[in-house]
Amino acid sequence: MNIHPLFVHFPIGLLVLYAVLELLPLARGYPQAPWSAIKTVLSLTGAMGAIVASGTGDIAKDAWGDAGAHDLIEMHEKFAFMTTFIFSVLAYSYFIRWVSANHKIFEGRLHSFSFLGSIADIIAKRWISIFLALGGLIAITITGGLGAAIVYGPYADPVVTIIYSLFIQE
Repeated sequence: MNIHPLFVHFPIGLLVLYAVLELLPLARGYPQAPWSAIKTVLSLTGAMGAIVASGTGDIAKDAWGDAGAHDLIEMHEKFAFMTTFIFSVLAYSYFIRWVSANHKIFEGRLHSFSFLGSIADIIAKRWISIFLALGGLIAITITGGLGAAIVYGPYADPVVTIIYSLFIQE
């Protein structure tokens, strides 16, 4: 039984919403909204969901076997890993900022624990977060297109056809 579709769509929605919120300058129009908290929750739950979806993807890959779509499945898996990695880096950054801002017991300790606190500070810069969110949005789109090509075929719709023809050589 393939449970991958049950676990993959919810993180996609959360991560796409996170990326859109990161890319749009909504804080200017709605400065009173808790944007940092919203983005922290979306990125953390989305990244954790993406990790679970990757695990179920490995189960689906084993169940699928080598049914002639090996290259397509491998490419889908590579982009899924890239997507999960990008959004996990962003989620980590938001988590460190949230803990530092809201839990005075840990303040300074997480940053001094290792160089990872410095990485979170670098990612916190607005233009880097925007760049990573855009990269994650592109990666998740390609991952979804390749996944659709696996399930529905490479000519399911125009977007899937374009993504398939860009990344899979027949």
